[in-house]
Amino acid sequence: MVAVLVPLLGGGCRVDRSGLSALISSSGGAGAPVLSGSGSGSGGGLLASGGSGGALATGTGGDPSGGAAGDAVDAAGSGGGGGSATGSGGSGGISGTGGINATGGINGTGGIVGTGGISGTGGTGKGGTSGITTTPPCGPPDADAACVACAAAGGACENGVCTFACGSACAPCTGPITCPLGIACKVTCPAGGCPGAIDCRNASTCSVTCADNACGKQIQCGGSTCTVTCSGANSCAGGVAATGAMNTITCSGMGSCKGPMTCGGNNCDVECTGPTSCTSTVTLSAGTNKISCHGGNSCAGDVRCSGNACTTDCSGTKDCASGYCCFAASCQTTPMTVPTCH
Repeated sequence: MVAVLVPLLGGGCRVDRSGLSALISSSGGAGAPVLSGSGSGSGGGLLASGGSGGALATGTGGDPSGGAAGDAVDAAGSGGGGGSATGSGGSGGISGTGGINATGGINGTGGIVGTGGISGTGGTGKGGTSGITTTPPCGPPDADAACVACAAAGGACENGVCTFACGSACAPCTGPITCPLGIACKVTCPAGGCPGAIDCRNASTCSVTCADNACGKQIQCGGSTCTVTCSGANSCAGGVAATGAMNTITCSGMGSCKGPMTCGGNNCDVECTGPTSCTSTVTLSAGTNKISCHGGNSCAGDVRCSGNACTTDCSGTKDCASGYCCFAASCQTTPMTVPTCH
C-alpha cells in the first residue's frame, strides 16, 4: 500500500508502519472523513456522496446518517445540508427548491424576482409562467405589425381583430381609444364604460357597441364597414361621425345619441328608434342614405340629407319635429306631411 500524506483529521486514521503519515481508508465510521465512498455519522465525506456536511458533496440533506446539517462547504442545500453541488433543481438551493427563495429561480417561480419572468408575474410584459418568451397575461400580439400596434393601444388581437373588451383588467379603456391602421377593430363598452373618445377611422372595419351611459365622447368610425350600436340608455352622448364605405348606426337606447350625427361614404343607414334618441342634428351625405326616426320624439333637431338618394321615415310620435330637408337627387319621405325643404 502506498502512503498518502494528509493532515491528521481525527478518529478513523491509523499510522503506517514507518510512523510518518496517515492513511485514508475507503470508508469511515462515525466522524471519520474519507476520500471516497459513503460516509456515515456526523463527519460525512470529502468529495463523497452520502454525507450531508461534505465539501463539494452531494447528499440527502438532513439525513442523520449522512452527518449533521450545517457542516457543508460550497454545498447547496437547505440550511447547508445536502443538495447538489450546483444548487440547481431538487431541494438544492437557498430557502427553496432549485434556487434562491423560490422554486426554480431567484425570488420567483421559474424566473428572477417574479413568477415566470424578470421582476413581475409573467416577465417584463412578455413572459409567462415558464419564462420571458411565453404567453403574457393578456394574450400575445400576433407576428404582424398591426397586432403589435393593437397591443400597444391597449387592445388584444383575437383572430386578426383588434379587440377592446373594455372594463376588463387587460383593457380598462379609461381614456381615449384609437384603433390602429390596417386591422379590423371591435370595441365593446359596458355600462358606464368608455368615457373617452373612440377613433376607429383607420381600421379596415369597425364595430362599436355601447351599453347604458357608455361612450360619453364622440365616436369616429371608418373602414370598409362601419357599425355603431348605441343600445344602452343615454349611450353615445357625444354623437357619431361615420365615414366608412358602408355605415350602419343604430340608436335604440332611450335618450341615446344626443350628440350630432353625421354620416358619409357610399351608404348610410341611421336608425334613431329609441325614445328621445338623436335629439341633436342628423346630417347624411352618402351616395345612398336611409334615415329612420320613429322612436317617439326622436330626431328633434334639424335633419339634413344630400347625395344621390335619400329615404326618410319620420312616422313616430313627434319625430323630426324641426322638419326635414332633402337636397339629394332623389328624395322619399314618410309621411308626406313632414315639413321638408329642398
